[in-house]
Amino acid sequence: MMRLMGGATVVAVGVMLAPMAAQAQTPALVNARVEISAAVAGASATLEAIERQANARDRARQAEIAALQTRLTEAEGRGAAEVARLQAELIAAREALVADLASRDTAYAEEIAVFRREVTDIASTAEGAAALARYNAGDRVGAIAVLDRLRQARDGARRVRADVESAAEARRIATLALDARAKSDPAFDTGAVIVRYEEVVRLDPGDYVDWLDLAQLYTDAGRRADALAAAGRMEALATSDQNRAAALNFTADLLLSQGDRDGALGLYRRMLEIAEYQSADDPASVDLAINVSVSLDRIGDVLVSQGDRDGALRLYRRSLAIWERLSAADPASVDLARGVTAPLDRIGNVLVSQGDRDGALGLYRRSLEIRERLSAADPASADLARDVSISLNNVGDVLESQGDRDGALGLYRRSLEISERLAAADPTSADRARDMIVSLDRIGDVLVSQGDRDGALVLFRRMVEISERLSAADPASVYKANEVGVSLIKNGDVLLSQGDRDGALGFFRRGLEILERLSAADPASVDLARDVSISLDRLGDVLRSEGDRAGALSRYQRSLEIRERLSAADPASVDLARSVSSSLERVGNVLYSQGDRDGALVLYRRMLEISERLSAADPASAVLASDVSAALLKIGFLLQGQGDRDEALGFFRRSLEISERLSGADPESADKKLNVFRSLIAMVTVTDSVTDQRRYVERALGILKDLEARGALAEADRPFIAQLEEALAAEAE
Repeated sequence: MMRLMGGATVVAVGVMLAPMAAQAQTPALVNARVEISAAVAGASATLEAIERQANARDRARQAEIAALQTRLTEAEGRGAAEVARLQAELIAAREALVADLASRDTAYAEEIAVFRREVTDIASTAEGAAALARYNAGDRVGAIAVLDRLRQARDGARRVRADVESAAEARRIATLALDARAKSDPAFDTGAVIVRYEEVVRLDPGDYVDWLDLAQLYTDAGRRADALAAAGRMEALATSDQNRAAALNFTADLLLSQGDRDGALGLYRRMLEIAEYQSADDPASVDLAINVSVSLDRIGDVLVSQGDRDGALRLYRRSLAIWERLSAADPASVDLARGVTAPLDRIGNVLVSQGDRDGALGLYRRSLEIRERLSAADPASADLARDVSISLNNVGDVLESQGDRDGALGLYRRSLEISERLAAADPTSADRARDMIVSLDRIGDVLVSQGDRDGALVLFRRMVEISERLSAADPASVYKANEVGVSLIKNGDVLLSQGDRDGALGFFRRGLEILERLSAADPASVDLARDVSISLDRLGDVLRSEGDRAGALSRYQRSLEIRERLSAADPASVDLARSVSSSLERVGNVLYSQGDRDGALVLYRRMLEISERLSAADPASAVLASDVSAALLKIGFLLQGQGDRDEALGFFRRSLEISERLSGADPESADKKLNVFRSLIAMVTVTDSVTDQRRYVERALGILKDLEARGALAEADRPFIAQLEEALAAEAE
């Protein structure tokens, strides 16, 4: 078998078959057939066959070929019309020589056939034919260098083609793996599917949809830096406004998760401009209408985080109108029905923050009804199951705020069951783990309100474990770090209620350190500032219980400053107004303990004013009514301490009326029963009638014993039982 170089047979064109390199010029347009015939006729195998056979006819043909070559070269130089004819005659003469030799020499015939195939393949492209012409003209070094470069380029092209073909197959498999993940198959968790898509983009980095899928998977896994890079690749590959908008959306979502609200808001507004322009140009397009809705929702979310709830509400309602119109036009569509639920939830969230719980509850229940119907029709869908979990929590939140703790607890536990099942099926998903934190938090809060602090502590410690793991895996995430801080505060609250001040102090200080760092990095965040104020309150509570009134007062006043600033910036927020009231109470308590009763009274009256205003605006709220009762008690006790028993009695009676009404509507609530207990004890202190005093004490004692029997009485409240029993015994004597 011949090779083109290296000591075996080579193309050796003699002076009779081709001009010398110094005299030759390659034509601008190369005739591949001419060059192939020249290479075959001038091959070393051909020359050796001529030498072996020593045939005069072969020599004559060589001379004929040389003459034709000379005439052709001259004609090409003149640009004569006979060039094509001379080329054909030259090809025929060369082929006749080779054919005659092959007919007499079988070994030569086999060898030259292989060689012909090789040079024919070289000349199959314009570049190869030109290189072969240089070779035939005597420039063997230059020709072979060109062919080497062509081979390398073609090798690269073949590798790319092979990679693209492999990527197409890998993509089909990855798509199935992604579907298996959505069906909660434990063999295909988020991490496993990421590996598959990383292989796809390594083989074929130019597919927009691959990067879209990978960006979403990175986000689910908490790998925000990787997700941000993938979103950047999406934007670079985007060939349409729609794809570009999707890339902007991903980038904006990631910036928002890292606390960059201004950066996210700018990208979301660019998205909305693109979406509205496209939708106006094609109003019948469902996808383009959805893009408008998505952009409205995203901008609204940022406005909510910045305290502009009215602005957000307008955008959410526009979004809901779009989804309802689309779903009504295609009632069989799961995606469109599911789309309706997102703005329902968002509007409900804003209404809750504005105190309209009944309005919010109606929207949340509509959302839950839709999601349960969709999930029942597709029980293998993890996303649809998660939607149900979210709605259960939303409805539970409103029920809990209205005093229906048992109803709320049932919904929260259903939500946790779903979250735990989904997290177990996909253990590498940060979102699945975070869903568990949400449900654990809610259940723990209800258990605390029912007096089951041990049960709550178990759940809150699970929250810390999960949130610390997620934050360690994604240290750039503000949300995950915030969840660690909040979880620490929750644990401290329970420990403090159980009398473990040292343990509580450790949790509070760790939580405050995290939250202050986050708030300093994002001073525009309402949520972070509020969390800092809560941590300051908790730390102040411990310091006060240890006798450090000055230290406690400093923390409380810092908390009050934060809350007054936030509430002034968002006067419609019920939650922020309540937080101001809470700080006023704490500061007032310290002032009272330091002997500044007048200063405390001013703060308590402000507290009552806020509570009454909020309760009047939402009379169905048990929480707001309870706030009024607590403020009345505060003022009453202070007035009693100043000797104004009659005025104090009026405040205590109002407090008792409210607390009894609330407890009657929620008889299982330990907190509400304790509020009745406090009001009864207050009445004892200002009632002159011994009979009435005994009746109040007996009722108060009955409440404590009932709570103790149910295991719902805090350790700190247990000594009151013995004190009341002693008081009744002393009075009987």
